[in-house]
Amino acid sequence: MNDEKLSIGLLGAGGKLIIKDGFLNFSHPYGKTFKVLIADIDTVVVDAVGMGKGELKIIGKGTELAKVKMPIPWANKCQEWILTRK
Repeated sequence: MNDEKLSIGLLGAGGKLIIKDGFLNFSHPYGKTFKVLIADIDTVVVDAVGMGKGELKIIGKGTELAKVKMPIPWANKCQEWILTRK
């Protein structure tokens, strides 16, 4: 299976989302990571948390599977990217 990648921010400074082998992986240069099974994802939401920051939340079966804070435009881009590939 081909990997699908999204670099967040300038040259990936905000992290990377990768879809590989049925999993959505997030990694950030400062060590924030998560790995979620694509089949478990029901939806993705972005909550505003103030000062231009947003919280990207991965939701599955009514449960928060993963979340990460980032600037709202980056979170919106990630949300759209994930929802078009699940």
